[in-house]
Amino acid sequence: MDYVAALRGRKALWATSIALGVLLAISAIVRLSLGPSMEVGPSFTNLSRLKGSVTTHAVLPDGAKETIIENKRLRQRAVVIDRGYFGTILRHTYPAKAKQHDTGLSSGPFFSHARTVKNGFTTSTLRVDAPTDFGFFWYVSLVVGLVLATVLSGAFSSENDGHLEMSFVRPRPRENLALRIIASDIVTIVMAEIITAIFAVAALAVYLDPRLTFSGDTFAPVLYALLAPIAWYAMLLAATASIRRGRGLVVGCAWPLAFILPAAFAGTTGTSIPLVDVVHAILVPLVRLDPLWFMQHFSITSKTIAFGVTLGITEQPAIIGLSLLAFMYLVVAILQWRRVEA
Repeated sequence: MDYVAALRGRKALWATSIALGVLLAISAIVRLSLGPSMEVGPSFTNLSRLKGSVTTHAVLPDGAKETIIENKRLRQRAVVIDRGYFGTILRHTYPAKAKQHDTGLSSGPFFSHARTVKNGFTTSTLRVDAPTDFGFFWYVSLVVGLVLATVLSGAFSSENDGHLEMSFVRPRPRENLALRIIASDIVTIVMAEIITAIFAVAALAVYLDPRLTFSGDTFAPVLYALLAPIAWYAMLLAATASIRRGRGLVVGCAWPLAFILPAAFAGTTGTSIPLVDVVHAILVPLVRLDPLWFMQHFSITSKTIAFGVTLGITEQPAIIGLSLLAFMYLVVAILQWRRVEA
């Protein structure tokens, strides 16, 4: 790895760690201000305190603890199934209200909720404290990785600006130096994302019991969180490799364009206006050069689609698309920079 790039990377990692530490400290202060209890649960847990409620306890065959609270006078029934590390399921049945209807399943990394209405009764089901897939925390790392990739992407341009305008020696190949700089920056980005993921788990532990799980769905978001910043870094590196000054303007314009192009692509899709169709045809190849465009194919609740998504014209894995983009941009950057005299 390149010594100068390694020093730059070490400073970036220190700055990242300090910033994350400050955010973690703020989270801890907020948590302490909320009081000692952070229990998650709906109001129907108070049903056991009402007159006429009967509470029974049982142990299910799989070892889960079941608590049933029933009040015939109010025609309400609550079932709490405690599965320990794998979370708690709370189910509340009560008389349906006017115009109450079913709701689809809404879920997040820490809970899921659904409501059904049948035969005049509403059943609300809430699952809390379930294990969180470790891949979720890498979506937090993705943001830090993109920011750091933006900061480091001016490495070649900085080298250009730091050399003499005139040299009386023969130009020498610079591929080895370029590869060392790229390796140092990529290691810095990956290390920053790992540090961020660790801090994200610590931040969760401030509020909730950090119950982590690893599955086949974990691999896709982790790989995407690593590839997307590298592809973004490679794109900006290629865009600034042959310039000496003004790299800040190029990098600054890249972010708005990276979001405007996908938005324009989506806005011109499926129209019958000839001029709009022409614009859409122009945008088709352009959006596929934007690493951030692949973000639409990844989500916290459906990570398994990472290896089978529709990219518009043909069905291609988004992971492979990002890998090809990163490789292509890195090659372009090195080919441009190799012409710079040492």
